[in-house]
Amino acid sequence: MRMPQQLLDAGSPEALLTRAMVHFGHAEHAAARELAVMAAASGDQNLRARALTLLVRCHQMLDEQVEALALARDALEVCWAIGDTASEAIVHATVARILLITSDPVSAMAEIMTALEVAEGSGDLTARMTATATAGTVYYYLEQLDHCFEFCERAAEMARMLGDEVTNGAMIDTMACANMSLAEQARAAGDETAALALSGIAQGQSREAVEVARRNGHRRYEVTALGNLAESLAFCGRTEEALELLDGWTQDPAQDAPSIVTHMLATHGAICLSGGRYAEAIGHLRAALAAAESKASEMTAAELLADAYERNGDLRGALDTYKIFHSLSKTVASEAAQRSGHIAVVRMETAQAKAAAEQERARVTALQHANQELLRQSLEDPLTGLANRRHLDELMAGGLSGHAILLVDVDHFKRVNDEHSHLVGDQVLRQLAVLLRDACRDDDTVVRFGGEEFAVLLSETDLATAASVAERLRARVAAFDWTSIAAGLAVTASAGLALGDESGDPSVVLARADERLYAAKHAGRNRVHSPSSPAEQPLEPVLHYPGAQLEV
Repeated sequence: MRMPQQLLDAGSPEALLTRAMVHFGHAEHAAARELAVMAAASGDQNLRARALTLLVRCHQMLDEQVEALALARDALEVCWAIGDTASEAIVHATVARILLITSDPVSAMAEIMTALEVAEGSGDLTARMTATATAGTVYYYLEQLDHCFEFCERAAEMARMLGDEVTNGAMIDTMACANMSLAEQARAAGDETAALALSGIAQGQSREAVEVARRNGHRRYEVTALGNLAESLAFCGRTEEALELLDGWTQDPAQDAPSIVTHMLATHGAICLSGGRYAEAIGHLRAALAAAESKASEMTAAELLADAYERNGDLRGALDTYKIFHSLSKTVASEAAQRSGHIAVVRMETAQAKAAAEQERARVTALQHANQELLRQSLEDPLTGLANRRHLDELMAGGLSGHAILLVDVDHFKRVNDEHSHLVGDQVLRQLAVLLRDACRDDDTVVRFGGEEFAVLLSETDLATAASVAERLRARVAAFDWTSIAAGLAVTASAGLALGDESGDPSVVLARADERLYAAKHAGRNRVHSPSSPAEQPLEPVLHYPGAQLEV
């Protein structure tokens, strides 16, 4: 895949993504989006998954919800294809936020449960933190405040472990909002003492969130926390202090998104309205109406402005603004229905894509297992389960320096088949395989060389060690109670040993081991011949049971 010239000029995709994440961390979402788009053009699927995940988050923060959800489908497909469960969890968490914004709390809850499950399975702390933080927000909007506190506290703890002050501050401010909800409930229930105490806790949390955001240069979180602090001050009668706080805020066109500006102007107007400063409220709310970035924001500002006009005695202004409010209400409802339709289609397509991806993953997994089984079968002897001659050839291809080869052959195996049956002969070969494996070291490889002949590749060994292993193998074969397989059965084996350093050609080393095996057979069987073997003297056969006889 050829990268666009713009991408080559801007830097490596990894560098672009790193810069995009820095911009995102400072709430510069438009800049982050542009860089992430370029990074997503990379042919590296791992980097592409992370870039698409960031793009989904950027679209969501820029209130481009349909675009975010459509892109989420593409991001999830890449994540599923490469098994990037950390990015997958973050995408699910972002989709949960989108569904919450678009008034689909049931689906939002299902999506955040998926995000939490996938994040936990990923083992990635950042993914777990993101999913847990989103769960806290979802529970806040669903007014399940006990769960909101629980998840926000967990996310804040993870953020501290990661050194992520920004997320920690955001969780503190979300808990401040939850405490204000409890304060409002207490006031509605007539418990003013509890209401003031809870609003006091919320104020402390919002102040802390403001400081954390300022320290980390996160303008969006700073402004949000500042507005929440002003609202909590006004709630407990400290209206002048709240207004002074808001008067000290100066809009920064380079940093403040229209949604932030609208929020602050509407908050300022609402506090002025509650404090009886109607003319000031009208000024701030008209500015909020003009700055609103969405019909929903316009509708909120219009409703407050109509109330301000009415309280200020301007009934004509109130009536005209109520008309605007009702018109906006219809438009917002229509847009919400259309957007919900778009989202439903995208969600259906995403579900279909996920099912297709799972089918493909299952097919690939089955193919991999089949290939592994074919490979195993091609390198394994079916009767004994040992490696086969082909596997030995592959191992020897790299050279035998420092290794040794031992060829082992069952003595008089034809007699075993003739006198006891081929079935017993097969059992003898299987048992011999077990004995050879048990007598070898972990790093040695036992191979069925062919027929009744076996080979042992001894790793990292010298002559003395190799000879000791070979003799141990011979003795175990001779000492085994073969009558457990067939009455009157006795089995021994002969072996020839060659050192890998005897020749640089593995086939020559193997030929020398074969020559020594032949010499061991010729010398009377049930013995081992090695490079240092003396003039041969027949070994006495090992008789495991009374009356056993062994032909040599």
